[in-house]
Amino acid sequence: MTEEKSKLLILYSTVDGHTKHICEYMLEKLNKDKEITISSVEESDKFNLSDFSGIVLGASVRYGYHRKNVYEFINTNKEILEKKKTAFFSLNLTARKPEKNTPETNPYIIKFLKKVQWEPTIKGVFAGRLDYPSLDCANKLAILFIMVITNGPKDISQVYELTDFKKVDELIDSVSKF
Repeated sequence: MTEEKSKLLILYSTVDGHTKHICEYMLEKLNKDKEITISSVEESDKFNLSDFSGIVLGASVRYGYHRKNVYEFINTNKEILEKKKTAFFSLNLTARKPEKNTPETNPYIIKFLKKVQWEPTIKGVFAGRLDYPSLDCANKLAILFIMVITNGPKDISQVYELTDFKKVDELIDSVSKF
C-alpha cells in the first residue's frame, strides 16, 4: 500500500515576479514529497482550501505595504487558515539589513500579522530582488530615493538579487514537515 502524499497549496502575491519565483523554487524543492498546487492569490478562489493539509502564502512589500489582495485573502479565509498548517513569508528590501531580517525583527511582517490577527505556523522574511532596469521612471526614482535614505543599492543600471536562498531553504525544510 502506497502512502498518500500530503497536499500543499502555495500562493503568491507579487508585484515584479520575484515572490512567484521563490514559490516556484519551493515547488521544485518540495515536489517529490508532496502533491503541490501553486497559484497567485488572485486565483485562490478556484480552490477549496479545506482540500489541502498545508498552505504557504508568499507576499511582497512595495512602499511599506503588502498588497491589498493578501489582506483580503487572509480575512476571507482566516477560519480555515487557523485550522491548517500554514507558512507565511514576506519579501521586502528592508530584510537586507541583518537587524531586520527575521520575522521577529522585520517591521513589515510584524505590522502585517498584527493587522490581520493571524499567526501562521511558520513565518519567514527575505530580502527581495531590486531590478532597477525593469522599473518605470516613477518607481525607479521612488525606490532610488528610499535606497538613498536607507543606504541601499543605488546603481540604477543594476539588478540586485538580495534574497538569501539559504534562509528560503530553511523555510522549505520546515514546510516539508507539513
